[in-house]
Amino acid sequence: MATAPDSAADEADRSAGSGGRDETPGPEPRTTSTVQIVDHALQVLKAVAEADRPRGVRELSRDLAISKSSVQRILASLEREGLAVAEESTRKYVIGPAALTLAWKHAANSDLVGAASATASRIAAMTGETACVSTIVDGRRVTVYEAESPQPLRLITGVGRPYSLFSGATGRVLLSMLPPEGLERLLADQAVTDTGAVRDRIGAARRQGYAVSREEWIPGGCGVAVPIGTQGRVVAALSIYGPDARLTDDRAEALVPVLRAAAAEITVRWRQPA
Repeated sequence: MATAPDSAADEADRSAGSGGRDETPGPEPRTTSTVQIVDHALQVLKAVAEADRPRGVRELSRDLAISKSSVQRILASLEREGLAVAEESTRKYVIGPAALTLAWKHAANSDLVGAASATASRIAAMTGETACVSTIVDGRRVTVYEAESPQPLRLITGVGRPYSLFSGATGRVLLSMLPPEGLERLLADQAVTDTGAVRDRIGAARRQGYAVSREEWIPGGCGVAVPIGTQGRVVAALSIYGPDARLTDDRAEALVPVLRAAAAEITVRWRQPA
């Protein structure tokens, strides 16, 4: 029975061996199947990385609409590279230690992190609250740099952990910087129901130039966020988080000018040519 070529490389080897043809190697074609394999591998990696519990082959296959055999092969490859780890007892997968290297490389080479880290650390020391720099990744709010509060009781978001854009001050500030079509796409993609109220809150953040949230994503927590700005397709915000017992209404309002001045510093450094 005839079988399909194992890969584009195998096909190229057979063509090169036939007589009367130009044997000069050309660029390897990007076949649809090759691109799909890469897409599936990235989907599996992201699903494992974003999960708050170990993920099994069967549920990944169901949730991602990828065959179980393909998911198994992808996970085996990720495990060999240290990007996924299987628990011995359940054979379910969590993100692997090699992902830390990728995260460290991103932070070390990120223009935004480089521009913001010193200022955010100073804000954390000055206010006594956790200071974060956040952006939008795949329709979620993600912290790219965090300077933790020195207080025993503090809030921590976690670098790289995704959160909903539609909950909390930081999400509203990030959404307020998007063009209208970008905001509408996110509202549709995430099936937001009360779009009128959401648009009103985002509009208020845009007009005021800041946002404050209380107990929207964690009980007893408060956040204050201001925009850093936009560079290319990247939007960024500076925030502080702390217990609402410390971040009272008066203190939150008083810290807005401090955060705006810090965000302006970051903006200048972020937009300087390398």
